[in-house]
Amino acid sequence: MSASRHLHRSVIAAAAIALFSQSAAAQDQQVSVQQLVERGALDEAIQRAEGERDNPESTYLAAHAFSKKNDNGRANAEYGRLRETGDSSWKAIGESGALLIAGDVGGALGAATRAIGANGDNPYAHYQVGVVRSRQNAFQEAAQAFGRAVELKPDFAYAHYYAGLAYSRLKQAAKMSEHLEAFMQLAPNAPERAGVAAMLRTLRPR
Repeated sequence: MSASRHLHRSVIAAAAIALFSQSAAAQDQQVSVQQLVERGALDEAIQRAEGERDNPESTYLAAHAFSKKNDNGRANAEYGRLRETGDSSWKAIGESGALLIAGDVGGALGAATRAIGANGDNPYAHYQVGVVRSRQNAFQEAAQAFGRAVELKPDFAYAHYYAGLAYSRLKQAAKMSEHLEAFMQLAPNAPERAGVAAMLRTLRPR
């Protein structure tokens, strides 16, 4: 009787482990490329994007993942994929990204501006303008572009992050805090979290 009960418990335990593993795998499949980038899981983000070639957002985020890995060659290849899409906005975003890697900041801005003209509701077009404007040290324009990106896509953690940095350079503490706190809430496991937390501490009275 005791052996039978032990076997029954073992079967139940094995079933529970299998069920948990299946649930964990299902949850992992639901994690987006954006969420993986926000965790700093860049290799996983790139791998996930590879299986989502029909999604230009994933391709764009893969390009950013490669840039974070200092692999501009492969980032440029991702932008090349965007330039081959049939969507005018994404095509211009891909062109902007490639031009920025090549050091043509003016051309990159022109292409990003065309992306907004093609589809003003594409948050990544505004984000790309923000990226270029930040490179130009035009922080007011960068902050506005990143701000528009998060208006269109409120869960876009890195748009909040770079908006916060731009407002930091503009010495606008309230807006800096607003965006950096949003970043911390949306991406609590981001590699930048320690630096952001330190920046926020400087704004809080002791």
